[in-house]
Amino acid sequence: MNMLTAKLRLIVLLTILFVLAVPAHLLAAHPSLTANPKATADAKAIMRYLRSLPARHDKKVISGQFESWGTDVKPLSDSRNYVTIIHENTGKWVGLVGVIYAAAKGVLYTEQPNDLCKEFWRKGGLVQVFAIFDNPANPESHGNGKCNIQLVLNRNHAYHRSFFRQLDGVATALEKLQDEGVVVFLNIFPEMSGSWFWWGGQNPELFKELYRTTFDYLVKKRRLNNLLFVFEPSCACPKGVAYYPGDRYVDMVGISTYVDWNQELTPAQIPEYQMLCRLGKPMALSEWGPRRGREQLGKDQPPADNLKLMRAVQQNFPQIVWWMNWSVAYAISTQENSNYHERELLEHPWVVNLDDLAWRSAGH
Repeated sequence: MNMLTAKLRLIVLLTILFVLAVPAHLLAAHPSLTANPKATADAKAIMRYLRSLPARHDKKVISGQFESWGTDVKPLSDSRNYVTIIHENTGKWVGLVGVIYAAAKGVLYTEQPNDLCKEFWRKGGLVQVFAIFDNPANPESHGNGKCNIQLVLNRNHAYHRSFFRQLDGVATALEKLQDEGVVVFLNIFPEMSGSWFWWGGQNPELFKELYRTTFDYLVKKRRLNNLLFVFEPSCACPKGVAYYPGDRYVDMVGISTYVDWNQELTPAQIPEYQMLCRLGKPMALSEWGPRRGREQLGKDQPPADNLKLMRAVQQNFPQIVWWMNWSVAYAISTQENSNYHERELLEHPWVVNLDDLAWRSAGH
């Protein structure tokens, strides 16, 4: 009996040591794989694929490019579309395209973003949608001061009605993508740790309640099962972990970070990287830019080196599984004054472009 007890104690001790030794990103943060247990088979296959990428030796970081917002989003047939420009300059289609559902003066513009999402999905690519909501306290803008989140959550207040009118429009647009089978990386309330959006830099507990309420509306009331939710703090205000709404509401952790002209991306610029990794979700640079010109135009600064991104990922941020270059001066390629080494970036052994995506083989 004593020998059996000793063996059991040894087994328990070895199990504890094994768990402590396994990196957090390899431990499933949520047993259902997706934040929404009823997510579509394709959404779950994509999550399996994303979770598998850090262990690969090559083809492990999906390339991405943000196109535009609202009515400014252009189809792939338009030579001004950033994804098309990249293809023209490199011969490669990035793996992921980003768009914004833009609201202006109470009007939500989703048609052009949806058209590009459907087109790119049919082509074999992945899509990300940023939902940018107008300020319920000032419907002219998503900025222009703060909005009392408690009043947004108060069913009897005008701010609540204003916000949910917008959210209803977002849900309807996402429903149209669901009808087409499109899986969406959905980024709600981006850069919440910063102060430039009405939802940003506020009481973390109130923000988390707003995020969860929005999630529940989209998933439980509107029954949208094609969504993978991106939680995205800004590295300019490194308090992101405090705003994390919980594993049951997040599929991926995105990081918004930009560098001054042609600087390398270093650990000092993403001080919360290790803490965010410990959340156990696939990691992304969901907003990234290698060059900052005046008002993003870049006319006051020469082009920058695209390869600084992969140098940083390889050396300092190996858990990153996808990235999203922003547009204009931040884009991988532009029609004029383009950042250089764009071809070398997309031909890097670690990079996954559209033709390399293998999530369907991850199984359903």
